[in-house]
Amino acid sequence: MSETKILIPKSSGGSLSAIHFITSNNSFKDSNKKAPFVIICHGFTGDKYEWGRFTKTANILNDEGFDALIFDFSGSGENERELIFLSKQVKDLEDVYAWAKRQNYSWIAIIGLSFGGLTLLIADLPGIKTTIFWAPGFNIMRMLKRGNIELVEILKNLRRPPLKVPSSGDFEPIWIDYSFIEDILNTDVNTHLRKFTTPALIVQGKADTTINPIYTREAFRYFPQDEHHKMIEIDNAGHDFKDDNLIDFINISIDWLKKYL
Repeated sequence: MSETKILIPKSSGGSLSAIHFITSNNSFKDSNKKAPFVIICHGFTGDKYEWGRFTKTANILNDEGFDALIFDFSGSGENERELIFLSKQVKDLEDVYAWAKRQNYSWIAIIGLSFGGLTLLIADLPGIKTTIFWAPGFNIMRMLKRGNIELVEILKNLRRPPLKVPSSGDFEPIWIDYSFIEDILNTDVNTHLRKFTTPALIVQGKADTTINPIYTREAFRYFPQDEHHKMIEIDNAGHDFKDDNLIDFINISIDWLKKYL
């Protein structure tokens, strides 16, 4: 397998920092076909590494015969700082998906974590084979208002000039202003859930205090209730799941991917 740092062009100008993981276990090699491809989207204040969780995920995907990509949304990780909001991330993901198509990947899936999951829900990704949501932030307004003092203070200050919010990784703070909230308020998440017919798996930790499992269960009911839409909950897994819980998230996801890729 190989890991290559790349820059993916944005349609609005500039680029997104990314790492392309290429498997050495491609069952399609003899027919000159690309391995199935998995794009992984980080959460709010996160970055493409997600404290090593995404690197580990990509490496395991490589072992299982998938190529993979981790990347930083605009304004996050190793990218130049600019204001972050949902519709901009949606466009980023659409640009990354278009890049993957230009690389001749035809069997593509996407994993979205938390705010990256909400981004995935809304993005226009024609021909996508399947999607996987890890602790998706489908009801981010409830999350922001859940009583966490730090987040309440952020909301109070968003009408001022850009606010610097500490990154959850090793990079400099991200920037947001009130446009972050306005963008979410102008998004009808439930309508997107109702219209979402792409095969989808939700993996949710039962001990998650950031994305309440109750909200995720409510959201899942909007999906078609069929064999192509499934929700699995992991005992004792919080929002910052790691170690055995991370392996559970990965293994469940790989089983799902192998059904569609």
